[in-house]
Amino acid sequence: MIAADLAALDQVLADFEARPSQAQMAAAVARAIATQTDLLVEAGTGTGKTLAYLLPILASGKRAIIATATRHLQTQILQNDIPVALAAAGMTREVAVLKGRSNYLCKLRLQHRLEQSRYSLPMALMAAESVARHSQIGDRSELVGIAEDDAIWPEITSTADNCLGQECPHQETCFVLQARRRAMAADLVVVNHHLLFADYAVRERWEQGGILPDVGVVVIDEAHGLADTASAFFGASIGERRIGNLLTDLRLALPSLPDALLREPMLALLNHADPAALRLFAVIRAQPSGQTVRGRVQEALASPAIELAAHLAELAEMMQEPLLATDPLWHKFDESLFSAQQDIERVLFPPRVDDGMVRWIELRRNDAMVIARPVDVAPILQRTLLAESAVRIFTSATLAVAGDFRHARERLGLPAHVATLSLASPFDFARQALLYVPEAIPDPFAPDRDAAVAQSILDLAIAAGGGTMALFSSRRALNDALARLRPELAPYGMELLAQGEAPREVLLDRFVAAQPAVLLATMGFWQGVDLPAAALRVVVVDKIPFPPPDDPLLQARTEQLRALGRDAFDELSIPLAVIALRQGFGRLIRSQRHWGIVALLDPRLLKRRYGQTLLDSLPPATRTRKFADVRDFLTERLDDA
Repeated sequence: MIAADLAALDQVLADFEARPSQAQMAAAVARAIATQTDLLVEAGTGTGKTLAYLLPILASGKRAIIATATRHLQTQILQNDIPVALAAAGMTREVAVLKGRSNYLCKLRLQHRLEQSRYSLPMALMAAESVARHSQIGDRSELVGIAEDDAIWPEITSTADNCLGQECPHQETCFVLQARRRAMAADLVVVNHHLLFADYAVRERWEQGGILPDVGVVVIDEAHGLADTASAFFGASIGERRIGNLLTDLRLALPSLPDALLREPMLALLNHADPAALRLFAVIRAQPSGQTVRGRVQEALASPAIELAAHLAELAEMMQEPLLATDPLWHKFDESLFSAQQDIERVLFPPRVDDGMVRWIELRRNDAMVIARPVDVAPILQRTLLAESAVRIFTSATLAVAGDFRHARERLGLPAHVATLSLASPFDFARQALLYVPEAIPDPFAPDRDAAVAQSILDLAIAAGGGTMALFSSRRALNDALARLRPELAPYGMELLAQGEAPREVLLDRFVAAQPAVLLATMGFWQGVDLPAAALRVVVVDKIPFPPPDDPLLQARTEQLRALGRDAFDELSIPLAVIALRQGFGRLIRSQRHWGIVALLDPRLLKRRYGQTLLDSLPPATRTRKFADVRDFLTERLDDA
């Protein structure tokens, strides 16, 4: 049946390419489902892995959850792959997509914001009101042209701290609750990794309280990123923005207190809590970002944290007043205050010194935080995801290092005997791609490095006539290149786009439509980007994407491996760099029609002992250090186009 469905793709897809590796993966997935065994599959770019797991799932008749890494991939699977799979299988199934609550407009918060701006509505707010009135979904992606970091988003979306849930006056038409109802009724549910873990967290507290249906198959697509998401989700944090928003919302709600006699005492408590929060976050801001929280730093935070927690407890105690305890809004405030107290205790006052967590300070543009993350998420995955009765299919284009799955298997908590399958990409990389490491590019951290990187991107973009995406390991490097390239590209009529200027999907659409164009991005664009061959001819990677050595989680994992007598650089830094590099490479060659240059602006690839390991893990593209070869490669193919 699977073979027949694969053959039927020829009738569904006009540009269908038969791929033996796709058939091999589909057979392995079907076998795993039939035998109720887990499967770990590395499927090289171009395998067609999404259809390779969808068709066996449909044939099995089992309900399934498809969990992937990003909103963009969710949309791609929902709008492209699932309709194709259903058409090839000749079936109809109930399908739903579910995202985190911050991806949906909150009608109640939008209503409050509109009331505050009654006489002067910002354009973003007008757009949000229009979407909320006419949309059936209320997805923030429907608000085109609003930047990802626009200050309007937290004002018109909800969080776990401020969502009233079933008590909201807009419950029946709430976009979040409607999406969850569709998911519970669906045969195929497409979610992201974070939401999958949110479901497990709810079930751990309340067995019948899941937000996702019980299923027979769970697919973890882009599985190379799952452990990092688990670490973030099962950690905890205390943030200036979160506490500030909670206290501000309490102040704004004072006029609506059911008992007016409580207004003055609550205001007095808030007048104590606000400066206590300021004192705590002033101490946090006095530390460098990335500072590990232990010893003297933990001692410095203890006193202001205890003071703030005490004031939050006093506010929570007031919520027990009879009129407040039965009011949905004030009951939610009680929950939020309790949650904040718990997180202060969990982050700053662990029950024991060695609780398996690492804690550090993180200073962001509009926030100061103390973050706690589990060093090893394998035990967490074993009690949640791996404890399910469902079959689990873990798949990605980048799971193995030189054919070895050990790194992925250990991080995911999978047993040594788990079934694995490695499928090479079907593409002819020697013909389709050129790997370029410039001869004269300076080492990272050399004084003339930034100028040389910008010049290399400029030269490549001019030679390719646009169609260039540059991937940076840091926001600082991106911003430097942006400033240098903007005046240089203008005379060539090329549009210069940068991550953060608009939502990701909007930027990608502009990049395709605005050619000749250059797009600068960071790690968020290293996966899940699938652009047409005519739009992308050059992918630039600014340097080998080793994890930052000062990353507190990396340092904690390094210490853990060293304690076991293992080499952390070889077992942690190298595999992570390999996975990131291969993901970057995978942005370029997406089909037999794609071709182009992958430029890696880092001479260490050819000078250091680990360079060969990295090269051996990359697709077998033709290699060069000469820009003349790059120009010839581009000229020849552009002339044929």
